[in-house]
Amino acid sequence: MPAISAVWNQASDPPARLLHQLMVAAQPSYATGRHFSWGDENVAFGGSRSIFLPEDRFDKQPLWNAGRSSCLVADVRLDNRADLASQLKLLHPEELADSSILMEAWQRWGAACLDHIVGGFAFAVWIPGRQELFAARDHAGERPLYYHRSAGLFALASTPKGLLALPGLFRGFDEPQLANWLAGIPSGRGGSFFAGIDRLPAGHMLRVTPGSFECVQYWHPANAKPTHYKRDEDYAEALLEIFDRATEARLRTTRSIGSLLSAGLDCSSVTASAARLLAAQGKGLTAFTAVPRPEFNNIAKPWHIPNEGPPAAEVARLYPNVEHVLVDTTGYDLLTTMKLWIDATGEPESNIVNLNWFSAILDQARRRGIDVILDGGAGNGTVSWGSLTILPYLFRRGRWIKLAQTVRSLRSHGETSVRAATRLTLGGVLPVWLSHKLAPGVRLPYSPAAHPDLARRHDLAARIARNTLDDHPSLAIEHARFFEQVDFGPTNAAAQAIAGIEFRDPTADKRIYDFCFSIPPEQSIVGGHSRSLVRRAMKGRLPESTLFRYARGHQGADWYLSVKESLPALREEISLQQQSPAARQTLDLQRLQGLLDTMPDSGYEQKEVYTVWHNALVQGIAMGYFLRSHEPAAAPAPAAAPAPTPAPTPAPTSGPSDLPTPPFAVALK
Repeated sequence: MPAISAVWNQASDPPARLLHQLMVAAQPSYATGRHFSWGDENVAFGGSRSIFLPEDRFDKQPLWNAGRSSCLVADVRLDNRADLASQLKLLHPEELADSSILMEAWQRWGAACLDHIVGGFAFAVWIPGRQELFAARDHAGERPLYYHRSAGLFALASTPKGLLALPGLFRGFDEPQLANWLAGIPSGRGGSFFAGIDRLPAGHMLRVTPGSFECVQYWHPANAKPTHYKRDEDYAEALLEIFDRATEARLRTTRSIGSLLSAGLDCSSVTASAARLLAAQGKGLTAFTAVPRPEFNNIAKPWHIPNEGPPAAEVARLYPNVEHVLVDTTGYDLLTTMKLWIDATGEPESNIVNLNWFSAILDQARRRGIDVILDGGAGNGTVSWGSLTILPYLFRRGRWIKLAQTVRSLRSHGETSVRAATRLTLGGVLPVWLSHKLAPGVRLPYSPAAHPDLARRHDLAARIARNTLDDHPSLAIEHARFFEQVDFGPTNAAAQAIAGIEFRDPTADKRIYDFCFSIPPEQSIVGGHSRSLVRRAMKGRLPESTLFRYARGHQGADWYLSVKESLPALREEISLQQQSPAARQTLDLQRLQGLLDTMPDSGYEQKEVYTVWHNALVQGIAMGYFLRSHEPAAAPAPAAAPAPTPAPTPAPTSGPSDLPTPPFAVALK
């Protein structure tokens, strides 16, 4: 996963190639590769090479096409190489890097190549004959991409740091974004935490010319054509076939493969699929499971599993080629982890406690020579999608017997109560006061660590309550929102920068998304079981105990151990944040200090404790560190960058066709 960047300075002073050197130096270190770049007075672009795929040794970016009409830089992993090679009639595709195949697809289809390629990618194309810069991000957002535009200047980079390196670009923080993050309220898809910097959302492309800017959505899973089969079993079989293809495509690597293995359905399904495929190749798989520290009190809320080691081991035992490794966070410091990940992503991190065990797994994997880890992070929105919004869906269609059976089954598994089911079923029908009465105590899950003035300006208390009680009466809208609110790109990039390890998620495959969004919603509750589709698909591959487990794993259930041992360091961190104007204006630092001084000695599994000391406290301190470390006075001077590699000036010939008009196009203002 290389970091890419580009800058187009129409003023030519300072020269674009010099500006780009600053951007290259500011991007995090991306593992094995060296930098590559090309530039002149107005345009410069480049990246850093990485060696994860067997074909990466053939990568020769930046890539000019034969007619010198287009030049491409890409962070790309193509998961349908064979199909593309056949469609493009490529000779010896085994000697072509994925970037070269992408360039061939660009030459054939132009922007419409996005309808043909599958995988993780962020790429940019310079078309000198049209004075146009085109960029796109993959369908599910595996690779990150940010951009800045102002009069006469456009720049893009894999991380915000690449853009903040441009002189004078830092314009402060985006206050609404900060407020929403602290309150746990989803923001718009295109924003970032920095004023003047935007995130290119998943499934979006942009085009820039001297007189225009266009950013549109080219794909959304909600546009998938409906899929219907005669039997319930047909849906499960179809998912299994697509799932194995998605997993197999992600096994390409130069070294060894690992996986995350929890007690849940998604990671267990990924591990099982990978183990079967690798066994056929005579290869093994190392599966990592996060477990609590030995001194953990082993107390958890009902229907939660505090230690996922034993149930995960049941999956691992089914596959002789799986080495199962249990990992805890002994020796990992919470504040050190916080700084490491925030520095790498250039964003505040919402669950630092979980990043502690995530870091421990990365270290274990690196010591074992693993450079690719499979996970199932997107599974909740695809293969194991299951939402209680199915209840109003059935109610509105008059399927009341089915509704009653479903509620009874969900209650027996501890997944809902009569009161909650009633509120959800009648959402949009009941008056607001009655809906609130049926949800006592849910109006304000926790009070965020926002400064009181910030909270008032953005009406956080009322918005948190509305967000919590938003019943999403439309199942389709809720499903679409899940896709739109999840973005794993920054974390994937940070794992690459920190440990030289690439995360790949078969459950985020475009083909998986298309299938899971196209089938009837009832497939998620066949037989009265929530998340029924994946349970049926994985029958025979996972233990019965896993297939019909309804308790949820609680990763990081020993969170209080990390927080308590870090209290002295966290106090020092808050003292530093007191010196930051941005932190003082954004956070209630006095309250955070008080929480450090009053951390309880028990009840860590209780909501009243967890939401205050795990959520408000740790997230508030994470936000404070992000703010103080990204203020201009705290920014370190960039290291010297390599000089750009000269390339021939291309002839002004015509480029690829114009952007297609997508059926689900959304323009970003």
